[in-house]
Amino acid sequence: MAATEIILFDLGGVLLPFDRERRVGVISRELGIAPDAARRFMDSDIHARLDRGQASETEVAAALSDVAGRLVSTAKTRALILSAFEPPNAPLWALVAQLRRRVTVGGFSDNPAFVGELFPPGAVLDPMFWSAELGLSKAGPAAFVAVARRLGVDPAAILFIDDSAANIALAQSLGWDAIQFGSNAQLKEELSSRGLD
Repeated sequence: MAATEIILFDLGGVLLPFDRERRVGVISRELGIAPDAARRFMDSDIHARLDRGQASETEVAAALSDVAGRLVSTAKTRALILSAFEPPNAPLWALVAQLRRRVTVGGFSDNPAFVGELFPPGAVLDPMFWSAELGLSKAGPAAFVAVARRLGVDPAAILFIDDSAANIALAQSLGWDAIQFGSNAQLKEELSSRGLD
């Protein structure tokens, strides 16, 4: 196994706990629409296009306004999208800061860059790869290939941490080292086994 040169963390479900149903509840409550309507909106093409950088926040706000039957501002739309995220996983962010003293630690997330507003004060992931800036999502190999190309390192030297089994399998199929995140303790154990403790 190649020595790890860079660690890339996923955000939602790892560094930023994430609950889609929490967002459904907030959208339903704030806009006075049925939860099923909020779910349909979040599952719609417009939201997926936002994550891939193919739709602007203004376009998403217009689509959400149509669903709500009233004007929903861009700022309100952003807040509603971010409502899926819970408070940051503070112990894991502390681990990121610790790891940064030894190796490059960045992020790779299927989100628009404004999700970075949720990082704890002073927290840094560098480089940070956003699907909206790549124009690609982690659902396909092209995003992983683009990230590896930009990093300019042997894929085996990239350690990817994500909560999605599908994303982990895809990364591994392209030669990356990868850990499926289950808990802080489990991650620390797996990092330790790689000499990253």
